Amino acid sequence: MESSELRIGNYTLDHGHPEQIPYGSDIDSAGLMEPIKLTADWLIKFGFEKFVFEYEEGPEITYVLEKKNGHQFVLSDEFQPMDGEIAMLDYKLKYVHQLQNLFFCLTAEELVLKS
Repeated sequence: MESSELRIGNYTLDHGHPEQIPYGSDIDSAGLMEPIKLTADWLIKFGFEKFVFEYEEGPEITYVLEKKNGHQFVLSDEFQPMDGEIAMLDYKLKYVHQLQNLFFCLTAEELVLKS
């Protein structure tokens, strides 16, 4: 991983265990860290709710995080950021730290694990 991809608070794998980066100086060790693959389980841990919509073409799954201000942060089943039913970006998120960084960029809030 490149240090430019990381921020304090990002989750990475440190010796095979998920750890949150506590200090800026730890980012300098990015080459020793591995990214955590984004999964539906991670989304649920962050408070996203899974919705399944049935269509003639087959089911469509989305993950929605309700924000305090009534807005929603939505991802497709392939972890592509959505605006309603339209893809917001041309790429899909692959790693937990990418989701954390995008969420912060768009909301100016940290994405935190729910208890």
